[in-house]
Amino acid sequence: MAAITVGRVRLVVRGEVRVPGDKSVSHRALMFGSLAEGKSRVRGVLQSADIESTAGALRALGWPVPPLAPDMAVEGSGLSRRPSPVSRLDLGNSGTSTRLLMGIVSGYPVMSTFTGDASLSRRPMKRVATPLTEMGARIEFEGEKDGLPLTVHGGDLRALDWKLDTASAQVKSALLMAGVTGRVAVVIREPAPTRDHTERMLRAQGAAIDVGGGIIVLDPPAQLEPLDITVPRETILAHQSRF
Repeated sequence: MAAITVGRVRLVVRGEVRVPGDKSVSHRALMFGSLAEGKSRVRGVLQSADIESTAGALRALGWPVPPLAPDMAVEGSGLSRRPSPVSRLDLGNSGTSTRLLMGIVSGYPVMSTFTGDASLSRRPMKRVATPLTEMGARIEFEGEKDGLPLTVHGGDLRALDWKLDTASAQVKSALLMAGVTGRVAVVIREPAPTRDHTERMLRAQGAAIDVGGGIIVLDPPAQLEPLDITVPRETILAHQSRF
């Protein structure tokens, strides 16, 4: 509700404020749309610097993600398509982009170095790197740091049964994505519930994924079906008043 005074008259304007699309779902919609077998439709994607980081990294890896728009068609290449070799992926300030893409890249026999801005470079990445290493990926940090830059050597993964030390939707999602691209089973044990966007989207794409009692079980899919998704957002109404 906005109040405007014109001379002696005070007007209160009513309308609605539309909150932008959810950032977590927007990241995943572009990633899973790229991995799907066929064309996905994504409406309401958040147009922000972090989502641009995801889109730019996917393009650098060879997935034809179009410019961000309110209504997008994302042409998926299927799980069997190998990403293009990339010497460096710049993820800007996006921790979600970095952690989830680490999982995706780990499932393919490619090498990619992840970089970011000064703030992102200080964020912890070993909590993702440790279970990915257990799956068979090789992840190298520069020096003794627990952050970027880091290099992922992916491919030839093995099944994982992992208990998270700390509840984290990003770590959970990275491991599930590695299971999808590496074609291996994944069991994740959560100490507390976290956002389940990844599980819901995988299920919508035909993946066999069971959730219950703090345990997520992924049976690796042969392929992912295309998405048809409207990124959720909230609408806040402002009511009319007169003075």
